Amino acid sequence: MDHAHDFALDVAATARHFALTEATVRSYLRAGSLPGVRLKGEWRTSWDHLWTVERGPRPIAVNRRAYQLPLLSKSDLARKLSTSVRTVEGWLASGMPTRNVFSNVRIAPVDAETWFVHTCGLPETSASVLRGLLRE
Repeated sequence: MDHAHDFALDVAATARHFALTEATVRSYLRAGSLPGVRLKGEWRTSWDHLWTVERGPRPIAVNRRAYQLPLLSKSDLARKLSTSVRTVEGWLASGMPTRNVFSNVRIAPVDAETWFVHTCGLPETSASVLRGLLRE
């Protein structure tokens, strides 16, 4: 059973993580699509509930922090890497992992980093630069 202390995320933090508007997050909470509770009139949810609605592997203890970083939309990733959304769509078609949130395609920075390192064979110095770009 979940307890109140598990519900650390408010609507604003959830919206930031999912790269959605607060109104959209509230509508998912009201509809029950995203589990949450109302505490003192404010919606709250937990990381476990967020990861449940993300279509992707559930983070394990060792990588939980990396998966708490805000997810990137296709346009966010394109902007951070100074490329086009079309290029990002090509990467997705080539196997870059996603953590889709309802009908929205999202990419975890850690998944993009790992995919680039393995797919492109980036040396550690380049991987470090990429990590900085994706996590800023």
